[in-house]
Order: sequence, then structure tokens, then C-alpha cells
Amino acid sequence: MNQKLADVIAETLEIKASEVTPETERDGHPTWDSFNHLRLMTAIEEAFGVQFSMDEIEGIETMGQLDQLLAGYLADA
Repeated sequence: MNQKLADVIAETLEIKASEVTPETERDGHPTWDSFNHLRLMTAIEEAFGVQFSMDEIEGIETMGQLDQLLAGYLADA
């Protein structure tokens, strides 16, 4: 997992970096609610200079999916 992404996730969701794993699920994490999901997407867009579509934002269910989505954007840059 991209370390900078992991740091942004940990800071935004106010969790320990050790909690940021590809398997972590949005529905199973107490601080990853719908409001924090939007905050997280905005923080990632700002940190990496990317812009996700609404479909992409809505489709993210795990931190691993988020990592893969971002990797695709960074590979195209």
C-alpha cells in the first residue's frame, strides 16, 4: 500500500497507521462512516492532485480498492 496514502487515511480517519490495511472495510470500521468517507476522498484528491468521479467515490469499499484506484491515477500521470 502506498505509504503516503496510508498516512492520509490514518490522519483523516484519526486512527493508528497500523489499522490501515488493504483488507480494512468501510462498513466494518467505526470511523469510516459516510461523512468521513467524503472527507477522506477530498483529502486524497488534495494530497495527490487527482480527482475521482462520483462513481469511483461511491464504489470504494476497502482500503485496498482505494489504493488500487489511486495507483491507476498515478500511473497515468
